[in-house]
Amino acid sequence: MLNSAQIEDLAQLHAVAERFAAEVVIIGAAALLCFIDLGRFTRDVDLVVALDLADFAAFSSDLKAIGWIQESGREHRWRGSKGSLIDLVPAGVGLRAAAQLVWPDGSFAMSLVGFEHVFTRSKTISLGPGAWFKVAPPPVIALLKMVASSEDPHRRRKDLDDLESLLRQYEAKSDRIFGDDVFAAELDDFEYANAFLLGSDVGAIATDKDAEIVLGFLSKQRMRAEELAALDRDDFQREALRFQMQLKAFQMGFNATRLK
Repeated sequence: MLNSAQIEDLAQLHAVAERFAAEVVIIGAAALLCFIDLGRFTRDVDLVVALDLADFAAFSSDLKAIGWIQESGREHRWRGSKGSLIDLVPAGVGLRAAAQLVWPDGSFAMSLVGFEHVFTRSKTISLGPGAWFKVAPPPVIALLKMVASSEDPHRRRKDLDDLESLLRQYEAKSDRIFGDDVFAAELDDFEYANAFLLGSDVGAIATDKDAEIVLGFLSKQRMRAEELAALDRDDFQREALRFQMQLKAFQMGFNATRLK
């Protein structure tokens, strides 16, 4: 999951956050690696800290005082004292209410849609001896990646790759894939049970605003899959068909839960 340097840097950051009574949660690929095999290592760790921008400025000063370095021109990117790359996003109560973060210099903005779930649904997980950290679970990460991909589809290839891994592996080691709801769904193939369950669990937490974004994302990705399927390459056609079926199963689960 995480290496020793990353864990040491996270421990340092948590110690600073405690002085501000601010919750810290791991998101992104690092969070997913706590639950599934992505087939890759993540060089950077994405973190969310429950601070609004005014307090985040003081928090940043305290990090710099213990040897952390903030990258020039990329306010979210930090180098920990042990050398780890950390992407740090403030998401205090005020920022989450606005559902958007705009950095003070105006050079970078990002949606915070779905970030309320990061704090209300995080799980405390052991990443090593004495190293316990809050981690956002897969349904929350799936939602955040759909939001990010919808915001910037041309620069978020890794988000799509991670989502495809989730669609294949979610709850793979759980008895849930043999549940009555899966069989009642009459999926095209049992291999899409994972995607169905992920859709069901995202649907269970989604607000109306979340649902609007998820359904828009699914529509665009189906169009993308259809374009790939039209290419004169068997490998593209096979992967595109599988992706279409995964998206279909995801939406079946999502809609079923939302309609309850």
